[in-house]
Amino acid sequence: MPPAPPRPAASGAAIARDGLTYAGNGYVFGGVADRPGNWDCSSFVSYVLGHDFGMILPGGGRYGDPAYPPHYHGPVVVSYAGWAGAVALQPGQRPSAGDLCIWNGIGANGHIGIAVDGQTMISALNHASGTVHTPIDGYGPGGVQVEFRRITAAGQGPAGTPGATPGTGSTQDLILAMLAGASIPVVMSAVILFGGALLGVGAAAAAIWIVTRGSRQ
Repeated sequence: MPPAPPRPAASGAAIARDGLTYAGNGYVFGGVADRPGNWDCSSFVSYVLGHDFGMILPGGGRYGDPAYPPHYHGPVVVSYAGWAGAVALQPGQRPSAGDLCIWNGIGANGHIGIAVDGQTMISALNHASGTVHTPIDGYGPGGVQVEFRRITAAGQGPAGTPGATPGTGSTQDLILAMLAGASIPVVMSAVILFGGALLGVGAAAAAIWIVTRGSRQ
């Protein structure tokens, strides 16, 4: 069977419209985006870009690859802030539909949404509000300046594009997800990758036992 043809590049307007279809869904801190509503702010963006548009996510994987949603949380806010698949807008420039609105930080100090227009965004905001269409200004962490980034052709390239490594995930993304408070599977994955690289399989297995034992207490 011949390989499926590459998807055409998605317009910013199409990304924004798609994101808006999820307004009213829920929010789960550390959610792995295996289904609508089981996501936090960054895994929501990964679902829209990765699941719905087939884009290469920060770290070089695709949605469904090991260590990427729906297996684990995947890229976090700081991963999108440094993503080579998007470029920063000039200071003072307002976003257009489909641009990323990023408050660059870990955990409660970070947030990400998808611009609907120059003034509003769709994002998985918090447990109380869920996934909601809000103004951009005033809906990020206090004291953190919002950054706007525009997705480029590099972010939508086919598998095999330089920098893309289908089937693998970024150890850094997993560790950052752990620091952001993601779920135990994310922590375990980070331990496996990091511990295996430094100490070998035996030490990694011991570390996993310690993590899982502590999670039951």
